Amino acid sequence: MGINIGAILARRAYLQPNKVGLISGDQRLTFRDLNRRANQTARALAASGVKRGDRVAVLLRNCVEYYEFYFGVAKLGAILTGINWRLARPEVRYILENSGAKTLFYSEEFLESASGQRDEVPELQQEIMVGAAPKSTVRTYHDFLSGFSGDDFEVIGGDDDPLVLMYSSGTTGQPKGALLTHNQLFWCSLTITHTLDHRQTDINLLPLPMYHVGGISFVTTYIHIGSTVVLIPVWDTNRALSLIEREKINHFMAVPAMLNGLLNAPEYDQYDLSSLRWLLASAAPVPADLIKAYHDRGILVLQSYGLTETAGPAIVTPKEMAIKKIGSAGLPFFHTEVRLAGFRGETVGVGEVGEILIRGPHVITGYWRNEAASRSAIRDGWFHSGDLATQDEDGYITIVDRKKDMIISGGENIYPAELERFLYKHPKLSEVAVIGVPDEKWGETVCAVVVLRKGETLTLDELRAFCDGQIARYKMPRKLIIRKDPLPVNPTGKLLKGELRRQLFEQRES
Repeated sequence: MGINIGAILARRAYLQPNKVGLISGDQRLTFRDLNRRANQTARALAASGVKRGDRVAVLLRNCVEYYEFYFGVAKLGAILTGINWRLARPEVRYILENSGAKTLFYSEEFLESASGQRDEVPELQQEIMVGAAPKSTVRTYHDFLSGFSGDDFEVIGGDDDPLVLMYSSGTTGQPKGALLTHNQLFWCSLTITHTLDHRQTDINLLPLPMYHVGGISFVTTYIHIGSTVVLIPVWDTNRALSLIEREKINHFMAVPAMLNGLLNAPEYDQYDLSSLRWLLASAAPVPADLIKAYHDRGILVLQSYGLTETAGPAIVTPKEMAIKKIGSAGLPFFHTEVRLAGFRGETVGVGEVGEILIRGPHVITGYWRNEAASRSAIRDGWFHSGDLATQDEDGYITIVDRKKDMIISGGENIYPAELERFLYKHPKLSEVAVIGVPDEKWGETVCAVVVLRKGETLTLDELRAFCDGQIARYKMPRKLIIRKDPLPVNPTGKLLKGELRRQLFEQRES
């Protein structure tokens, strides 16, 4: 029997038809409900002309309908193209054009960036609105589904057929589309469940957007294992705390900004969070103090590392080592190989910096319509991440930085992420970014861009005094920029250094 992700939902509905699989607001849907709705979506798509291999674009927040599109598209053998709902209209158009999407589903909330794209994108044949539509202008999803059965649907394709086309944030140019197949998402769910403490009885919170790999990979995993998911349309600290208590959430994946927001919420101590066994942190390194603060409250935070190109998982810290190996991203997931390579491709020794290379059945084999990027990133079966790390004598991997973010000052390599982790210990700093700026003498020099805590002041001399004796002098900031506005991040909390540099450059030019 071949692997089709839509068929996995059908199998789960057959085995546990009456178990609640999805909670979204007031909606509580069983696996049978979810499967019938996915069948109905697949039939409606097929009747509208969508065929195996066609791209179906979705511009929605997390919702029940997103589930229907994902599994309905999977059953039909088509390709789901999730679009970041924060993108501007031209950016949405680029993804529609590059993917060659034939169908676009969107909510009324994103009318401005979505409606009328069919007039500008030749391959786009239909636009369908989820929810209420303005009078007599756009076809609604309700009308689209009308008259189609939710009975069993014979799935089409699977295995090595592409299922998800997921675009990067595009911080260094136009975004690339990573192609994930049915098999890769299947193995993604296996490597997650064989590594982490997931149980069929679990109640899982899904706060990350489903257009992001941290959302869609766990959607697949939770259906595969048969556990229940609670959706959050958009992150809200108080709503998350309320849902953890009400639904007895056992674990979820979040970015450091989310975890920091929860812990520092004035209402934190008012909620019963005893159901939480662990939290998975990704997208950026978690400050050690934050991990310790959660540990003091009886909650384990597991640092992890992954990418869109690995369908999410790559490295994670085991529960029993969360504190002992604090600061480390951990060990490879069960069905994942990781090695650190030097500039000539050689495997580096203990403590030496090398690029993270990843291999496994859940790792992409290429980018959409971009052979040059595919050849550059995937060589000899290994995905070259562009991220730098070290490995200790126990095999634990610590992320150092992005290759492209490394600062070379006076011939010395300086890794901003390492310095950022140290600077986060400063009691006056709320946010920190370290970037390299041109310097006539050194080539590049270290610039700390910071956001201060309320009511605080800071000088460069004070910051350097804090660093003195704690880090090498050549790593110490030589410039300090204090911002009033938060540092730019993407929806998953990853710092956008390209955008930060652009903002700083424009400020100097204006």
